[in-house]
Amino acid sequence: MPSKTPSIVLGAAVYAVAGLIIGFIAINTGQTGQYLVGVLCCLAALAGPAVAVWHYTSTNGLTIPAGTGAGLGAAAVALGGLVSYGITRLLQAVGAYPSNAELLERQRDQLIAQGMEPEAIEQAMQMGEMFQGIGGAIVNLVIAALIGAIGGAVAASIFKKGPVDELDAI
Repeated sequence: MPSKTPSIVLGAAVYAVAGLIIGFIAINTGQTGQYLVGVLCCLAALAGPAVAVWHYTSTNGLTIPAGTGAGLGAAAVALGGLVSYGITRLLQAVGAYPSNAELLERQRDQLIAQGMEPEAIEQAMQMGEMFQGIGGAIVNLVIAALIGAIGGAVAASIFKKGPVDELDAI
């Protein structure tokens, strides 16, 4: 069975780079930029798995079942998410990226500017704090990996290159 590692690493690189670019867009744009960020996040969560599946099927000249595509997609997004998280923390440490506290304060300011009620703002801030740090990173990683699995399964049906690899079909 051909190695999936290079394909997973390539898909992870695409996802990580896209995630970092989207992060910079998010912190440097106002409310209208947030809509763009939402769309771009979805595209990144599909692009990484699609690249992983495309590379694996193209390099090995085979068609893979949806389950194998889902595994490639989930692995690419999980690895890419870990890399992106690590780079983001490094950029925060050197001051090139706002700290988590600064990001939460920006969120508060946006909610106030939208005219949200103080109680709703506090609830949103508590939710934001819950998704900060390692716990939030793990939750985000699991959600992204699930989306990556869906993207990988879809990509497996798109990038067909030859007979189904019998070992992958098991």
